[in-house]
Amino acid sequence: MRTRLITVTAACALLAGLGQSVPALAQRALPAGSSPAYSHFAYSQVRVKGNVNPGALTSPTAYTPAPCWVEPRFTGAQSYHQGDPQPSATGDADSYWWWFVGQQPALAGVFGRIQGLKQAVNKVFKARQGGAGWWWVPSWINSGISGYSCALGLVHTLNWSAQYLKYQFPQRGGPDTPGHPIDGHILADLARAELALPGISIVTNPAADKPSDVNLPVWVAVNYAGRKQPTDTARVPLPDHSILSATVTTSAPQVSISVNTGSARVYNNCGATGSRYTGDPTAIPPCGVTFLAPSTGGPYTITATASWTVRWSDSTGESGTFASPPWPAPVQTGSTTVTVREIQAIN
Repeated sequence: MRTRLITVTAACALLAGLGQSVPALAQRALPAGSSPAYSHFAYSQVRVKGNVNPGALTSPTAYTPAPCWVEPRFTGAQSYHQGDPQPSATGDADSYWWWFVGQQPALAGVFGRIQGLKQAVNKVFKARQGGAGWWWVPSWINSGISGYSCALGLVHTLNWSAQYLKYQFPQRGGPDTPGHPIDGHILADLARAELALPGISIVTNPAADKPSDVNLPVWVAVNYAGRKQPTDTARVPLPDHSILSATVTTSAPQVSISVNTGSARVYNNCGATGSRYTGDPTAIPPCGVTFLAPSTGGPYTITATASWTVRWSDSTGESGTFASPPWPAPVQTGSTTVTVREIQAIN
């Protein structure tokens, strides 16, 4: 009885949607205990290249941009081909519809038992074959943030009724709302989320493995484990063979230092790389610290923080920056320790 009820509900919802001349998704009614199964790879043609950390998109500690959106995938000429349906994420619009259904095995099984359903769906896509519009499909970020569930909700939020994908005339962009049709701002968010800022390490003079003395300046310089001004670009191909892209760039870093004691004089004119020892023992370093008391309770800690300004611009001429919060501050830190001795007077 339960299976029959699901079948009738699915058929009614689907055929009602087909009557609107666009393929529709039946309202979900999965058997108890079942759950959606889907690929852990983001179904999207978005690619991010440059100084990237792909794992950042699934990090539970990092801010994550919109977990799903819609992007144009097929032209009207890619609506249907002889032999459809052949479930595939990359074949044509008809095949994509069946592939997306297949991400919910229980629902796919129900649809497979509805007599005449394949023919009815094929008829809708055949009617669009050769048209001037584009088919827009939901895409999502991979594991960790329920991207597929987001995609299911998104088609309803966008007033697509119960459809998996929508046919409409070519367009680019949309309002700045998470999950809306792909535009430069969403691409910029994805690029920012994957941007890899270089780690930093501190070099001191005297060196960290050698003691310093009270009132002797310690010079502080910074090394970068990667490009000092990282950048990356997110791109998505459009059905007309053009490219929509957004590039994220960073300013030259600004370094500041701090110490874990009040008995010190800190020099914070550090620029991007700090100050390397010039060889003049009487000089005061632009970036460094003079300790005014010995480290009798254990070594002092010097911490360096590199800060960037991060901006974006897209191929349509839009641009902006990233507010913190919600984005994590674009900073990296490094630290080292210094043992400081009291100079003994000689009588």
